[in-house]
Amino acid sequence: MRVTWQSGGSFNHGRIGDYRCERYKQPDGSLWFLLSSTKKTYLCCKGPFDSPEERDQAIVNEVKKRERTSV
Repeated sequence: MRVTWQSGGSFNHGRIGDYRCERYKQPDGSLWFLLSSTKKTYLCCKGPFDSPEERDQAIVNEVKKRERTSV
């Protein structure tokens, strides 16, 4: 499971299964993400992360956690 980031004008938007995510950087350089599903907008906003890899892994972990608890 991994985040697939868009390119072009939507480069900050990604998908992971039925979830959508948005990545952004704060003025201090910290990385954050927003997570939405096809059923609900903005499930969570999490950060800060020190690297894109750390942020992307946190997105995967959040999706896995939500999939386990939604059954």
